[in-house]
Amino acid sequence: MVLSFDCGWPYSKPVFVMNSTMKKVPKAVEGKVEIVDGALEDVVSVLNAKGFKKLYIDGGKLIQGFLAKDMIDELILTTVPVLLGGGVSLFGDLPEHQEFDHVGTTVMLKALVQSHYKRKR
Repeated sequence: MVLSFDCGWPYSKPVFVMNSTMKKVPKAVEGKVEIVDGALEDVVSVLNAKGFKKLYIDGGKLIQGFLAKDMIDELILTTVPVLLGGGVSLFGDLPEHQEFDHVGTTVMLKALVQSHYKRKR
């Protein structure tokens, strides 16, 4: 998706893409993106062993998978004032109630609202 934006590569950190069907990345991002696949716990263990301890998880279904396994320690939610009228629910059904503490909220560009939460354990 990022390749469709009319800009340079926006990430300064390694990018891992969870994908079970894609076997190689497009030439434009070779060396910038690595495809990972497998059970969430296994993928996180492999990335942790490589030194990646704080992972940014994005994508509705992927977030739902991590939440269902209670593998999210922090949530940073950005509200964009555009109503799409459909799409994948961000959280989906969860096997049990999860509580988070509010850390802070920031308004950006007089439109976007970003709220940060940490998981209560």
